[in-house]
Amino acid sequence: MESTQRLTKLSFSGGFLLFFALSLFLFQWISAGNPAEQPIEYNHAIHVESGLECTDCHTGAQDQERATLPSLDACLLCHSEPLRESPEEEKIRTLAAAGLEVPWVQLTRVPSHVYFSHRRHVALGELECSQCHGPMETLSRPPERPFRRLDMDACMECHQQRSIRNDCNDCHR
Repeated sequence: MESTQRLTKLSFSGGFLLFFALSLFLFQWISAGNPAEQPIEYNHAIHVESGLECTDCHTGAQDQERATLPSLDACLLCHSEPLRESPEEEKIRTLAAAGLEVPWVQLTRVPSHVYFSHRRHVALGELECSQCHGPMETLSRPPERPFRRLDMDACMECHQQRSIRNDCNDCHR
């Protein structure tokens, strides 16, 4: 009888662990979301090779709290006239003719209850864009997902690696 009870407890424990592991896997799989499809097949590598910096298109990334997604006006600085035969480049002028902005899909988001400042991290902390956003300068097409999850664990780990304080009130205001 005692061995039956022990076997039942082991089965229950094993079942619980299996259920927990599967739940965790499914949560991560579902929360990864569907791959994002950008409205323009933007080639970061070509633009960087031609001399553009991240902040030429993503204003505010260096010296403001928030960075922007590229505006249509930023694209039109170079692409108001065709540079090459490209359906992607033509999309820019089509949007401009319709008076629309480029409907970029934002990949990297910080929860609304978290305070994050690009200025604090880039200008003061001297972080490179690639440390959070990945090697964008090498990509010939837009990423479908963020390079890394920017959750509390990732932020705290980065702060610990750099010996920066992890006070709750610095980020949760």
